[in-house]
Amino acid sequence: MSSIHILAVLLAVVAAADWLGRKPGGRILGGALLVIVLAAILANIGVIPLASANVPVYNQLLGTLAPISIFWLLLNAKLGSLKRAGGPMLAMFAIAAFGTVLGVVVAGLLLGAPDWMGEWYGPLSGMFAATYIGGGANFNALAIHYEVYEAGNLYAASAVADHVMTVVWIALLLAFPKLVRGLLPKIDAVQEADDPDAPGHRPGKPGLTDLAMLGALGVGAFVVSDALAAWSADVLGIAIPSILILTTLALILAQFEAIARLRGTQVLGMYGAYLFLAALAAYCEVAALGALGWLGIKLLAFVVLLIAIHGAVVILGGRLMKQSAETTAVVSATTVGGSTVVLPLVEKFDRPDLLLPGVVLGTLGNLLGTYVGFLLVWALA
Repeated sequence: MSSIHILAVLLAVVAAADWLGRKPGGRILGGALLVIVLAAILANIGVIPLASANVPVYNQLLGTLAPISIFWLLLNAKLGSLKRAGGPMLAMFAIAAFGTVLGVVVAGLLLGAPDWMGEWYGPLSGMFAATYIGGGANFNALAIHYEVYEAGNLYAASAVADHVMTVVWIALLLAFPKLVRGLLPKIDAVQEADDPDAPGHRPGKPGLTDLAMLGALGVGAFVVSDALAAWSADVLGIAIPSILILTTLALILAQFEAIARLRGTQVLGMYGAYLFLAALAAYCEVAALGALGWLGIKLLAFVVLLIAIHGAVVILGGRLMKQSAETTAVVSATTVGGSTVVLPLVEKFDRPDLLLPGVVLGTLGNLLGTYVGFLLVWALA
């Protein structure tokens, strides 16, 4: 199936999900969650390929469109929201990361993982801790270092379980405020009812000039950030995440009035977020776990228990820190999914003030995830 055909289906999924999400019954789930459900169903019944087939269009949507969408939304951001939300959200991030590590350890003990994981118990535990603090890159970093791919089906089952559970958890986070209603406060302890520094929607519909300028700025900034990241690694010997450079460029440009006047950042950002979720849903390969038999079931149970403990710790942390369900969900997303996963959540919750701190925390998770993973492997050894 060609890339253009796959893209046509994904665009249709986004259109259908948005339309259904505006209907009385669809509002219960919302457009973002409907995108995941529809795309996952189509991928698992064979209408579009699953991500395990290494589909280029999925890689482009996840690796290119998602960061550009974040850039567009940050053109509307003000630094005041980061200053106020930074402290509590940083503390919540630490709690979420602790919940991940605790989940890995407890899940391993309760399910007797040392027995059926064998010599790979430490490395696999470190990989799951790394991926649910930073992201997939951290998972692969430990897998390569410890040569876990030599474990055969055990490695394959771990990768599939990670992908499936990530998609499921992001879907649950989109409905998080409804799921934990009454357990967390409706308003953050530091959030004011009328936040003058929170980004807002620009009045009026975007014109061709707005869209053309935003397109040029978004793609141009992405190219520049990638080039600067490569240059810093090769010349300076410092690995700076390109998403961090892209975020910085957006914040600098947002200070210019001509850029701030551009309309359409919210619309383009939301559209990019929906396409990102559609591509992400293709990683939910249910049949692959079934094909791995009992080993796949045990790995899935391990990850489900891990995430359940992480979620319980995050909810408890949000209650103690007096953080709303929306903020708590975004913080959890920064650990489990990384920076790009924050985008659809802030749009779904209509909390653009959480985008900038969410991206920063997601980047922090990418930086720390591998180190925490290695530390856990050492501790379990």
